[in-house]
Amino acid sequence: MEAGDTAPTIPVLSGSLPTAPTVSMELLNRSAAQRRTAVPRWGNGRDVTRYICAAAYLDREYAKSLIKQLAAEPHLGVVAAPACDIPVALRHAYLANTRRHGRDLVLTVLFLLALVFTFWVGDGGITLLVLFLSWVTLFSFELSTKYGRHLQSLRPDRFDPAAAPTPLNDDIATRLRQIGTYAEGNVTTYSGYSPFIGYGFERNQWSLTFDVTTSDQPGSKPQEFDVADLYAHIAERVGSLALPCLEIEERLFVDGSTILEDRRFLPDPLGRPVARVPNEQLDALKRTPEEGARPYLAVYSTGWGGEVVTSLFLRFVRSDSNLFVEAVPTVLYPLLDRYRVIDTLMPRPPVREVFSLLSGTLISTVFVLLAAPVRAVAGFAPDYGMSWRRRRQDKLITRLRRFDYGAVLSVRRHAASAGHHRHFQNADSGMVLKTVEKRVLDALVEFAVERGIDVGELVQRQQMIINNGIIAAGGARVDSSSVASGERSRVSTVLNKIPGLNLD
Repeated sequence: MEAGDTAPTIPVLSGSLPTAPTVSMELLNRSAAQRRTAVPRWGNGRDVTRYICAAAYLDREYAKSLIKQLAAEPHLGVVAAPACDIPVALRHAYLANTRRHGRDLVLTVLFLLALVFTFWVGDGGITLLVLFLSWVTLFSFELSTKYGRHLQSLRPDRFDPAAAPTPLNDDIATRLRQIGTYAEGNVTTYSGYSPFIGYGFERNQWSLTFDVTTSDQPGSKPQEFDVADLYAHIAERVGSLALPCLEIEERLFVDGSTILEDRRFLPDPLGRPVARVPNEQLDALKRTPEEGARPYLAVYSTGWGGEVVTSLFLRFVRSDSNLFVEAVPTVLYPLLDRYRVIDTLMPRPPVREVFSLLSGTLISTVFVLLAAPVRAVAGFAPDYGMSWRRRRQDKLITRLRRFDYGAVLSVRRHAASAGHHRHFQNADSGMVLKTVEKRVLDALVEFAVERGIDVGELVQRQQMIINNGIIAAGGARVDSSSVASGERSRVSTVLNKIPGLNLD
């Protein structure tokens, strides 16, 4: 029996990740046809959604970006957010911004009073009183944010996605329902360079080509094959691996700048791109590749409560004489530590925390007070100029016939760290990628042998990829943006270590 196959001895692999459930027998028993239509469940984790919702209350800019670049964009696609319920996070983001707007309105009134009594009345005592009231307002807001019912409802024992705040109006509710359909889809409409924006950071990708017209028997010809059958074979073999929360799907990545006239991906030019395409259309694109629309076989392994998602995206292109194989590994790292504060908050604030909030708000009161008028005015339009932006975008679409429908924000990656938090997380990602890559290459050899294709060259490339990791020889290639020794070999700036003022 091959290493990695489902067998009684395999649970050792999953034992290295005690917090992540192993792949279920139901998933292992699915056929390739069933897996291709299955929606990834990302380990059934709910912690990531809690942390993302908390980020909306704790980080003004993050909440603003969720609304401005996702909820209030009328035409853009939505990329995957592994283990995160995006509509629930957006509901909390709208509520968080509403609370901040209320605070900013109060501070704006106090700011105007301070101006009047300082420059017109000339009463310094009243000015000091106004500044004191501003400090009390800011302190009360910070205290109620951390220890009020909204953030406290995100504690592990209280979190209920169904109890998320109600949308502010019917228009927002409709848009959130529309955004929610992308979680069930198989299409990613991207913008810019990388199509894998929703899946974290790309690792070293590799590719190879080999001749499929040379037979392993002299004087005979190899069997012809459909590249769609190769996808199915690879999915079947990889699906038998016993890795933590292993899931497989076929996903189409579409360049958002190329679909304006393409009704397959954009039925309504003034709407959003489609969330799902039929399997027949995916198979057609496998056989006839296009520049702006490329199908991949996506393999995911989710661990550490949904916070670490290791993915491998595979693409196979058949030409007259060669088969091209592309593999792009990605890793979605854990969320930033500051968004996990909800797991350490007590039901009531300790005395030490109260004094910490008092001192912190005392320092930042003046800065927040000066920013309050502008923020208060902007807060009346929670969708940040959606009507103006829609009119401008509609003109680009209808008159210039040029528009990029690709998503610009990844909910998960925007809140994620730049690396693993623990050594074992890094080790687990490496284990998953090496195990899946080996199985893919083994399955590729099996597929070729069954059809009488000479695999001598392919086996040589396989050994080079598995044993050396990084190669550049004979038709195989590895791309990397940088070369370093170790996962954390990067330059850290001194400013990242200097605590800043809380100007939220």
